[in-house]
Amino acid sequence: MSGLVGCAILIAIAWGWLHRADDLVDPERGLGYALGIIGGTMMLVLLAYPLRKRQPVKLKAMGTVGFWFRFHMLLGLLGPLAILYHSRFTFGALNSAVALGAMVVVAGSGLIGRFLYSRVHRGYSDRKLEIRTLQQDMDALLDDLEAVGVPRGRILDLLQLFEDKAVRAGGAFWSSAWAVVGLGLRTHSAQWRLARKLTAGDAHLRKRVQRDVREYFCAVRRAAEFAFYDRLLRLWHLLHLPLFIVLIAAAILHIVAVHMY
Repeated sequence: MSGLVGCAILIAIAWGWLHRADDLVDPERGLGYALGIIGGTMMLVLLAYPLRKRQPVKLKAMGTVGFWFRFHMLLGLLGPLAILYHSRFTFGALNSAVALGAMVVVAGSGLIGRFLYSRVHRGYSDRKLEIRTLQQDMDALLDDLEAVGVPRGRILDLLQLFEDKAVRAGGAFWSSAWAVVGLGLRTHSAQWRLARKLTAGDAHLRKRVQRDVREYFCAVRRAAEFAFYDRLLRLWHLLHLPLFIVLIAAAILHIVAVHMY
């Protein structure tokens, strides 16, 4: 569903950009004015998520943190989209340019935060557990493949080697940062080599093993990269809220300037 929403947003942005010279809306009246109010309101409602997260007991009746996180992400896309249409995809006067620029920066920051969150939200311990569970699943499948000539022991030795590297790298920032590139390249190479080895046996079974190998190496990369992305996410949290405050201030200045002059 999130992929469909993202595609729809991109299509709407592309269509609006291509028709920006058609004067589809007037920012000062009618639909264009309403889009500014709607977009600004959506951006304000974004504050409900951090408020809900910081008051888990008092605001429990508002809904789950997971719901507000998904709603936060949705409004973080729809709000800027409405404001882009309100502005007709142009910067306009200085106060408008400042408000629009701040919104673009905050929206971009939100997308970066979503990417970082996806890399760390399960926690380091869960990442290590995922690696071992996938290895156990493949171990059972490789028992069947061994009967038709697939070198089970060599494959498991290779998998164990990468598990050890991932566990060591994922616990510290600099080793994890290096793993983003170094271990990433090595796991992709090993995955390609293993795929070439899996040429014997039942085709359906081979596909299952190849799928598990792919998932295993993906889990290895995520575990190894954990400390790196976790540190970046912490730094992002320190930056994102001040950026949002700047956006609110710029929006207020824009509204005051529009209605005074």
